[in-house]
Amino acid sequence: MIHEEKELRLCQNDGPFRGYRCPVCGETGKRLMFPDEVESIGRILAGMLRHFPENYGVRLNSHGYAKIYSIVPAIKSQRRRYGWLTPFHIEALGRTDEKGRYEVNEKGEIRATYDHTIPVDLSDLPTDNVPNMTFYQTTPEEFDLIKETGISPSDKTYIHLSSTFRKAYISGKFHVDSPLIIGVDSSRMESMNKKIYRASDEVFLTLEVPPDCIVEIEQEKVQLSDEEIRDIENVRKRRERKIMGDSGN
Repeated sequence: MIHEEKELRLCQNDGPFRGYRCPVCGETGKRLMFPDEVESIGRILAGMLRHFPENYGVRLNSHGYAKIYSIVPAIKSQRRRYGWLTPFHIEALGRTDEKGRYEVNEKGEIRATYDHTIPVDLSDLPTDNVPNMTFYQTTPEEFDLIKETGISPSDKTYIHLSSTFRKAYISGKFHVDSPLIIGVDSSRMESMNKKIYRASDEVFLTLEVPPDCIVEIEQEKVQLSDEEIRDIENVRKRRERKIMGDSGN
């Protein structure tokens, strides 16, 4: 069965899940979204909550939350084929995201927890369970500079740190062929009162990494899976098409 592992389904006993069988009871449940719908609506949701809510007429509060009931008509107005979409679909999509990219609260609101390029205040994210060492992807050329100046946000609102070397390497591959991975002494940052926020189990956010907290580490060899290679290629192709489209305007 092709791509069933990425379906969004609903178990009547245990709620929504990704895959073909409920991970709790093993039932197949009811299909809520096909894999292509999960990908397409997920990409719309990410763009709306991270980058350009104004394109959809959706308002985010200061902490990046949007009312779920306002998201549904915003998507339907631009994607008529999703006329079946309901607030429950959006909530289920957010709660089951495999990368922990979204947070749904008790007020019927949803937000992206990382990767923003618009101003949001994420200081209400938890600060516990941060590893003593986190990891950051850069290049040899950039490393010479940040050893002297530290790390500051570039194209995103927050600096994104990874839980493992491998995670940082894969994140870097979305941008460059041969990323250089460096360590960040999270414990030292805490002693300097530099907050690190836990956006997901694998992604941590901060506003500044001082030079004294940067650690040069030995590079590991990372073997990418076929799925990871496809994901990287697809993201790079979409970025290239966007650049070509912008240059033609």
